[in-house]
Amino acid sequence: MANDESSTAGVQRLFLQHSARLRGFVFGLVSDRAAAEDLFQEIFLTVTHKAEDFRVDGNFLAWARGIARLKALEYFRKYSRRPQLLDDDLLETLAASAGNADDTWEERRSALAGCIQELAPRARQILEMRYAEAPVSPSEIAQRLTWTVNAVHVALTRARKFLQECTRRRLAAGEA
Repeated sequence: MANDESSTAGVQRLFLQHSARLRGFVFGLVSDRAAAEDLFQEIFLTVTHKAEDFRVDGNFLAWARGIARLKALEYFRKYSRRPQLLDDDLLETLAASAGNADDTWEERRSALAGCIQELAPRARQILEMRYAEAPVSPSEIAQRLTWTVNAVHVALTRARKFLQECTRRRLAAGEA
């Protein structure tokens, strides 16, 4: 990308588009939640700063994960007095294998979206409340629906089990 405002904005849009996967990748590498959040923000700044290095025809997620991997290595070296859960070789292996998981991501996401539409309306409502961007606790869901907390837990368990089985079935049938 050329070094101008549009390339920076384009890379930032791609970062936001892939932020959930990148955040998950970082959280998988760094177990300290606060440190992982700080690292995630550093990665955003680095990606923005290096926008001109990204090739338009390149794989953004692989490029950003490479930056994330390097930032995680920096973090572990900087805080070496803390126990390091992953050595550099294992970190490299995890980073390389993460790219393979992306091959089926869209297919799995599509299957899950179809299965969510098959849920009963009340089950979908409970899942949406529980897993919203600002999640609602089971006890608060119970209050809102005038249910018992146990009933909410049972409903969530049944909905998750249905989604898991439905997704598996759709993927096996090639219905993503």
